[in-house]
Amino acid sequence: MKRNEIILVCLLFLLAFGLRCYDLSYPNFRWGDEMAHVPAGTNYWVNGQFEPDNWEHPPLRHITMYGFLQIFGDNPYGWRMRNVLFGAAAAVLTYLFAREVSGRRKTALLAGLLLATDPLHIVMSRYTFEEIYGGAFFLAALVLYQRHQQRSSWLMASAFFMGCALATKWYYVPGWLLISLLALKNNDTYRSLKSALFVTTTYIFIPLSVFIGSYYFWFGRGYAFREFLEFIQDAYYSLQTYRPESYNPDMVFLSHSSALEWFIRSVTVGQGTFIGADRGEFILYMNSLPIWMLTLPALICLGVLALRRKSLVLALPVLLFLANYALFIMVKRPTFIYSAAPLLPFAFTAIACCITELAQRFGVRLYQLALGAMLAWNLYLYPVATAKKVPVAPYRYLLDHSDAKLYRE
Repeated sequence: MKRNEIILVCLLFLLAFGLRCYDLSYPNFRWGDEMAHVPAGTNYWVNGQFEPDNWEHPPLRHITMYGFLQIFGDNPYGWRMRNVLFGAAAAVLTYLFAREVSGRRKTALLAGLLLATDPLHIVMSRYTFEEIYGGAFFLAALVLYQRHQQRSSWLMASAFFMGCALATKWYYVPGWLLISLLALKNNDTYRSLKSALFVTTTYIFIPLSVFIGSYYFWFGRGYAFREFLEFIQDAYYSLQTYRPESYNPDMVFLSHSSALEWFIRSVTVGQGTFIGADRGEFILYMNSLPIWMLTLPALICLGVLALRRKSLVLALPVLLFLANYALFIMVKRPTFIYSAAPLLPFAFTAIACCITELAQRFGVRLYQLALGAMLAWNLYLYPVATAKKVPVAPYRYLLDHSDAKLYRE
């Protein structure tokens, strides 16, 4: 990577970090899932227990939470800085992923900027949602896989980060299996028994080792491996029994529980307070619909382009998106809007690839207009995703058509 591109990547990180970190200490109390996530981090490290958080999800989240609490203290920065850093890193990793897919700096920059400024990704990066750092681990694994070029140490590093993603949430199982197959196909690795065994054992043994290792403190309570297998089976079946009525009725996400809605209609949930007659303060979780609605058409176009050029590299965002999205569509339990976050790097890469292709045909101004319009829209939504006091009038239509819980001071 040349010096100019390194500077560009650093600026992208600083932009993403600044948008996520600004006024991070507000609110100065544990909010939402933080009330369970923060104490569970210490409880797991000290006692090997998951309470007061859900027991079904893998516990790497508790270990990382405890680590950041030790660095920053039991305060808003200790609770939230993990997600801020991993959220900013995800923007850079999206840039690197899109760069490898397209081979173009403009495509990579557009994809990275879309994630850096996306209001849903930003608001989730300011609290303790697992999708942010789990998604960053997954992206790191993908970028290392893209760049490994038969270097075994890079493939092993990719497998390690894949294990970190799996030890955060089970979302990434389809992507893990897909990359395992692609690693075997790469340069006909499967034709050589020695190479095939190395790739298979690396991309199965290392991720599973990290996943199992995340339960170290649970094993410390005296459990055996046989009991661990039973525990994982119980966790899987427990997750399948979740229904909307299983959740606290005050949960802000309950109005939208299907993944089929994410990319075709407006989804806006959260809560906020009207301050006086014309101002308000809101924390909204929303899909940036004018951008997100381009996802499915862009994936179709990119898929067709990949078939015409016979390029598996170009098809990678499509395959990864479909592998993970199919899981959200097929699963029986509710899938809330925050679960869309791990899909966004692939959606934005597809959108950026299509816009760059069109700009090559119709002129660079198309790229500039698309970039400017998309960034302007995301930054317009930024204040209502991050609890900034804003005039209500510019956001009246959005608020009136949202399912957010809104109160008056």
